[in-house]
Amino acid sequence: MARNPFRRPYVFSKKWAAWIGVGFPIVLYIVLTAPDAKRSDAASTIITALIIYIALPWASMRIFRALRKKSPQGKTYDHDGEIIDGEVLNLKVGYRPRVHIQAKLVSGVVEIPAGKIAVAEIKSIKIKDPRPISIKLLINTFATGMQVLYLYFIAQPLILLFALVYIPILEKQLGKPQSISVNERYEQLQSNSFLSFIVHSQALLQPFLIAFSISIFMLIIKPFISKTALVITSNDGSSLPMPFSYSLNPYIQVFVESRRAKRFIKRVRKAKK
Repeated sequence: MARNPFRRPYVFSKKWAAWIGVGFPIVLYIVLTAPDAKRSDAASTIITALIIYIALPWASMRIFRALRKKSPQGKTYDHDGEIIDGEVLNLKVGYRPRVHIQAKLVSGVVEIPAGKIAVAEIKSIKIKDPRPISIKLLINTFATGMQVLYLYFIAQPLILLFALVYIPILEKQLGKPQSISVNERYEQLQSNSFLSFIVHSQALLQPFLIAFSISIFMLIIKPFISKTALVITSNDGSSLPMPFSYSLNPYIQVFVESRRAKRFIKRVRKAKK
């Protein structure tokens, strides 16, 4: 197990040091020159600002990076407690329990659990489903069908909320007299050939619950149908796969895990040039 970064000697984080030199003086100036600021409260104001704008950001940064086995500069520790001098990609395998794995780019060599390969020998490095195309096509067709059903059922409550609730509120805020009633607005939706295909009634709860059930169902079966791997293909055609699992949370997958993996691939391709 990697050494706890709290045991390492303290070194300033560059971002935190930049915040002290640039951000904190500006905040302190704004606080002390406020119209209601009093000279007698200057000392307490400075102490409060030090705690809120320096101590708390430093503590949160230090704890967050320590939990990820990183130094204050964001560098990663290996299993021997030494800082890895290079690009590191931390991924996880499985869901319960989650097993941590690493891909490293150190001195022009990419290291993954399956082996090592020099960047000069890499033909391609991608994140993809390593299964045969027939299986991927079947699963993607099923997932696309479920997404279409989800959009179909979630569209009705969204359209009704916008047309029957938000538009009257907006008209009221603008001082515009309400021209038609809720029932008349609903009849307008029914008269539209496209919207009438989506909006069947004024019910909000039932289509929302169906859409919510579809999303929960896809979340439950995701570990059984989703397979992902970092696949490195060499110039001779052989491949080194590193299977990993995205988080069940789609937002974390898109904004954190996927972005981190793409950054590692970009660094590897840049090192090859």
